[in-house]
Amino acid sequence: MPYTVAVSFDQFLDKISISGDQHSIAIARRDRVVSLLENTFTIVEAFPTGSIPKRTAVKGSDLDVIVVLHYSKHIKGKTPTEVLASVQAALTKYRTGVRRNGQAVTLYYDTWPNVDIVPVSRTDDGSNVLHYNVPDMNQGIWLSSKPKRHAQNIAERVRTFGPEFRRVIRIIKWWNQQHSSYLQSYHLEVMALSSLNGSFDSYPWAVFTVFDRACELVKSPLSYEGSYVDGYLTQSDRAEALKRLETARDKSRDAWYATHGSNDDHKKAIELWRQIFGDRFPSYGS
Repeated sequence: MPYTVAVSFDQFLDKISISGDQHSIAIARRDRVVSLLENTFTIVEAFPTGSIPKRTAVKGSDLDVIVVLHYSKHIKGKTPTEVLASVQAALTKYRTGVRRNGQAVTLYYDTWPNVDIVPVSRTDDGSNVLHYNVPDMNQGIWLSSKPKRHAQNIAERVRTFGPEFRRVIRIIKWWNQQHSSYLQSYHLEVMALSSLNGSFDSYPWAVFTVFDRACELVKSPLSYEGSYVDGYLTQSDRAEALKRLETARDKSRDAWYATHGSNDDHKKAIELWRQIFGDRFPSYGS
């Protein structure tokens, strides 16, 4: 029964985190996707990416699989919508849908996780991949992405900050899910990278720090690894995301102060954290 904030966060993380061998599941689903598509497409490369292989996923997350298609055969001269439609057409025997952000085709499974297939081309200098080109049918453009470099950035930050870095990202992602999911998972990871430096102190302070910094980062376009990560946000969505972030920032500040200085009010702090994260966050003493 949690009577302290520290124990409450530990229990909360147990409730929202994915257990089991995530790597094996990711590799098996990648291989299945390749086997389904290779009769229709020439696949140059395929690899699992996103939250699950980076171990920043919360329960209910889908697995992203990057599928690099032969450019001249399958992508040259085609719009993002046409490329996504061609992938979906190749899977007519299976239950699929286009992801809300218009960047992937979701292949639905009877068991967790579903797979978001992201068909891309890659740009190289003759020997090294410079970036991947991701379709965005909502904007009608191809987005530059460096998923492998991003995974390296996460791993490097874990080495300096500690394994809690990934757990803080999970906490922030869970908050986002409980508040209309205005922000994409990748965007939240970049915000965490921009917010947390040094070494881990405590979950309350780290979470407040991300909310505090994110309030500033969401106000204007956020550049990362040579491209913008928040082009999907409309002006109204950006404003709504800011309102939710400001509320989370203010409540998390109050929750942190409740147990610091001359205060030792864990009951008040836990009640505030529960307001922020919902009923998966434990109640005081229960």
